[in-house]
Amino acid sequence: MSGFWRTDRLIPVITLVIYFGSEDWDAPLSLKKMYSSTNDVILAHAPDYHVNLIAPKEMSDGEIDEFHSNLREVMLYIKYSKDRSMLDKIIDENPNFRSMERRAAEVINIVTGSKLKYPKGKGDVNMCQAIQQMREESKIEGAVLMCKNLGVSLADTIKQIAETFHLSESESNETVRQYW
Repeated sequence: MSGFWRTDRLIPVITLVIYFGSEDWDAPLSLKKMYSSTNDVILAHAPDYHVNLIAPKEMSDGEIDEFHSNLREVMLYIKYSKDRSMLDKIIDENPNFRSMERRAAEVINIVTGSKLKYPKGKGDVNMCQAIQQMREESKIEGAVLMCKNLGVSLADTIKQIAETFHLSESESNETVRQYW
């Protein structure tokens, strides 16, 4: 006895794969394409399961706009993370980036490796400010490394960074030592 009645019905389950990479998806989209056997007789009897893929790079902005949570902004950020001008444009034009859930900002940081900086705590994150701060820190890091490679002393580098980036002596000291 199977345990099912003739009138029993099942509810279908649909599995979605969300690919958070900013590169193109390069893996198979069905189980059959993953099988090592190419024998048609065997493959005719093997089940095939299609992968329902959500990949930001392969989606239009209109498709991404269908999401009704900060997942929309996460997907847009991932899609344009390698294209700075488009990323700037979507962040400037989309007011949802000005007040984003902290968890969404953390996902962006982790999956894109963006090194975004934002205040600690539980409140929402202003991604515009976080990106601006990240870029400023990137400039400082580049300047510190350039000074070091050119043989400028640590003390002179600290002074130069403080002057160039309008930092206090202690802020500059801490920042320079972080990248030195």
